[in-house]
Amino acid sequence: MGILICGLNGAGKSTLGKALAETLHYKFIDVEDLYFAKLDPDYPYANPRTREEVEGLLAEEIKATNRFVFAAVKGDFREVVDSSLQSIILLEVPSDIRFERVKQRSYQKFGKRMLPGGDLYEHEMSFFAFVESRDENLVEEWLGTTNCPVIRVDGTESVEANVREIIKQLS
Repeated sequence: MGILICGLNGAGKSTLGKALAETLHYKFIDVEDLYFAKLDPDYPYANPRTREEVEGLLAEEIKATNRFVFAAVKGDFREVVDSSLQSIILLEVPSDIRFERVKQRSYQKFGKRMLPGGDLYEHEMSFFAFVESRDENLVEEWLGTTNCPVIRVDGTESVEANVREIIKQLS
């Protein structure tokens, strides 16, 4: 069975997903790893795959394991994951905190390359604008289309506290 962790950019899906998967002894699958082949060691977001390629890779990952935690903004991979999902975890974080996390993560990954004059400045500014412009209701609207049980957690709480809360609610 699978667990989907969803939420907007900067909510902490990957961090919580890895910790939850480790605790439950499940395989962790991150949609970013599926979308980006990471062929360029200097920029992991180069060479994005198509949605069809991602769905194929996701289907292979799910087929290879019967227990997984999948992190994605929303789980709109119905034909691939729906029959395998046990629960959906919605990670809720205020937009100002999410946006700060996204900028911090970018700086941690790319350092001065993402600052004015850096080779990634334009790209990262475009990404920040995308994150800021995302509809806050995007995930909620998607959740309205699924019948899977949803557990809501506060993404400003510690990862450890959220893992404990999720495990408690899954029991």
